Amino acid sequence: MWKFQQAFRSDPHRSDPAGSSVERAFWESENEAEYTIGWVRITVGLALFVSGFLVSSETAGFAQEYNLTQLRVTALTTVAAFLALGITSFLLVIRRHFRPWMAFALVTGDALIIGASLYFALNDIGLAGNWVVTIPTIWAVPLLLAVGALRYRPIVQLWATSATMIAVVGVAAGLGFSPTGDANPAETQGVSRLLSLPPYIMRTIMLLLMGLVTALAMARSRRLLIRIARETAKRANLARFLPAEIVPLVGDNDVATWRQGRRQQGAILFVDIRGFTAYAEKLDPARLSVFISSFRRRVMRATEASEGVIDKFIGDGALIVFGIPEPREDDCARAIACAHRILSLVDQWNIKRGFDPPIRVGIGIHSGEMYYGLVGDEHRLEFTVLGDTVNVAAKIEQATKRFDATLLASETVVMQAGQQHAWVAVGWEPLGGRGERVGLFAFAGTKPYE
Repeated sequence: MWKFQQAFRSDPHRSDPAGSSVERAFWESENEAEYTIGWVRITVGLALFVSGFLVSSETAGFAQEYNLTQLRVTALTTVAAFLALGITSFLLVIRRHFRPWMAFALVTGDALIIGASLYFALNDIGLAGNWVVTIPTIWAVPLLLAVGALRYRPIVQLWATSATMIAVVGVAAGLGFSPTGDANPAETQGVSRLLSLPPYIMRTIMLLLMGLVTALAMARSRRLLIRIARETAKRANLARFLPAEIVPLVGDNDVATWRQGRRQQGAILFVDIRGFTAYAEKLDPARLSVFISSFRRRVMRATEASEGVIDKFIGDGALIVFGIPEPREDDCARAIACAHRILSLVDQWNIKRGFDPPIRVGIGIHSGEMYYGLVGDEHRLEFTVLGDTVNVAAKIEQATKRFDATLLASETVVMQAGQQHAWVAVGWEPLGGRGERVGLFAFAGTKPYE
């Protein structure tokens, strides 16, 4: 079974419809269920066939004495039909030809086999439809429904129940059903054959198989719950180290893939509190913790509103990324909008708290190719963004001190955002790799451009 699961999960042509780990777990379990049901059908069919053959052999004389030979043949034929259907379903699954609609066809086949078996068994010994419940085959109904419980598809189980009831009621009506239940002498003699030893042995065997199959269904349910619990714990652990926006993406994909990383275009924003060291010296540890937490909440609000991702907080600063998981045409525009939101929230914070001197921040934005992915081991994973773009953005943020500017952006950012009219060039700095000069622009608009 493990090999089947691995093969299914590695199929490059399949599409994963699951939007979350829980949905994916159920989806994988559904496909595993068809595989499980296939070999359960075969196992049950073999068990019934072997036990039926042994019972028939050991009670051959008894069967001839009580005219049970035809009933015995009907029972073995029924079991053989179930076994053949089980082999068919198993082959469909392992050869990847199985489709969801085939489950309905298989349970319909079960119902037809049960109906045919009941009809020929009753007809051979001359019983009316009232005696359908005495035929050993009727005990296969709860057994097959128990097998169906291995799926997590209620609609299939409802159809299996309906089709089986139609078959049983149809046989009872077709052979004649007496509302009063009165039996003639010939029927009484036929019933006595059904209450003999061989039929009771088969009923006992099917009862045991029902218990085993229901135990298997419970084991599958338990295994699925454990899988979901482990996935939940895994995602909780990831949430401790990764940005909240990244956790669902990593949870639904292989961590190894994320460790390989990815290169793509994006925008990087660095924000830092000006003069924080001197300011922090005036605060006790408790007040300093509250101060930093308040600042970070405002950064998170601005980032969330601009659909960015906070890669990390660095003391009194933060690194914010735009373009994850996929780059967008408005990455630079959203980075600029995020910067304005941060500045607006800081201004409101100054008014609310009456800081003296007021809190000031510096923000630098740059755009270009970057690498992002996971680094670390299974005990601690860290999402990181690397590359020259990140380094340049950090240097631009530091340049705000020299140019006495609150917000600076590279020429690339301003051009890609299409906001040339709202910015003014302030200089060219050798900030890039190998001394590459980068044009720096300061915001000169009368109000935030969003």
